[in-house]
Amino acid sequence: MALLEFQNVSKSYDNVTKALSDITFSIEKGEFVFIVGSSGAGKSTFLKLIMCEEKPESGDIIFNGRNLSKIRKREIPYIRRNMGTVFQ
Repeated sequence: MALLEFQNVSKSYDNVTKALSDITFSIEKGEFVFIVGSSGAGKSTFLKLIMCEEKPESGDIIFNGRNLSKIRKREIPYIRRNMGTVFQ
């Protein structure tokens, strides 16, 4: 089972600006991942989706076996306790 999995995830803003379009990937336990890209590539949107600050328009985000797209707002702090994020 993957630690983090995106299944056909899409997110846009104002129904015009596509931040992520049909993204599918998985990260296995123990892997180190670096998010890099040019300005406007979707890095911040990606992190906001993982931390449940935003919800995807379509697709599923699975973290530790839990579908982040379907959790309740009150569950978010408990999910975040299992994440480590290092910003610039």
